[in-house]
Amino acid sequence: VPTHQENDIRIDDLERAARTAIEANQRIVTFIASMGTTDAFGVDDLESIVRLRDRLVEEYALDYSPHVHADAVIGWAWSVFNDYDFEQNALEFRPRTVRALAAACRRISKLFLADSIGIDFHKTGFAPYISSLFLARRREDMERLVRGRQTMPYLFQSGERHPGVYTLETSRSGSGVLAAYANLQLFGKAGLRTLLGHLVEMAESLREHLEGHKSTTVLNGDNVGTVTVFRVYPDDVDTWTIKDRERTDPTARAELLRHNEYNRRIYRHLYDRAMRGQGTHISMTDCYRETDYGEPIVGLKSFILSPFADEPQIRQLVQSVLDARDVVGEA
Repeated sequence: VPTHQENDIRIDDLERAARTAIEANQRIVTFIASMGTTDAFGVDDLESIVRLRDRLVEEYALDYSPHVHADAVIGWAWSVFNDYDFEQNALEFRPRTVRALAAACRRISKLFLADSIGIDFHKTGFAPYISSLFLARRREDMERLVRGRQTMPYLFQSGERHPGVYTLETSRSGSGVLAAYANLQLFGKAGLRTLLGHLVEMAESLREHLEGHKSTTVLNGDNVGTVTVFRVYPDDVDTWTIKDRERTDPTARAELLRHNEYNRRIYRHLYDRAMRGQGTHISMTDCYRETDYGEPIVGLKSFILSPFADEPQIRQLVQSVLDARDVVGEA
């Protein structure tokens, strides 16, 4: 299903796709809402998706209700701001940061509407890999995963706690659960708010720096998370207009592909330096999104998740990108 420029799903297109499936006598198993994507922190309108599901069930008199799953493995953590007073702003975040946090919270606060939620504590919970949680609204849904004792007669002969009945592996380590629990207890709401607010603040700072240079342009300027996707251009390119032109104008295909390769060369140079301990490491996405004429847009990507990130490091990152541009030369 297509997405808006802000990387959230188009509800009208989703409805058309759902109606087409139902009218073709196909069963819809699940609606999956992305609540903070990896590349661009796109946050879908979960409330509208749930309302659409309920409306379709009633209108078509379906004998089942499609499951709504919220993929919130990254975005779940922003729920600590559900009851934060953004007007008072006790943690004294910058105005641009407050705006970003409030915008994310507007949709992430609707997580309770989902039938199930995916959470990764090893992402925005700052726990070691692997520490994940699948949370179901209804006990009956979890019971589909439960194995009866009769299928495991060699286990559970003593004791009172038998997690092997409802987990996928009886010998699974408890380290992920304990790490998540420890961090939630250590940080609490105030700690997680402080950490996430700082990360968003550093991402906003990076975007400001990149927007201040004529050779760089931010692709996801309205992003409300910690991910910044950007492109670097040679001297003769007007970065005020090139972004929209490459995205929408088929006659710009050759330029787009040339600049895609240019950004790959920038990335390879930065990667080589970082592996030698000589610079800041960033990543790259081969397809931030597709153009209107079907070509991928390559983007350089900064995903700030370290609580130790600070302004000097942001400036160092931007300078390393500009230095790489000088080395790589023209497209």
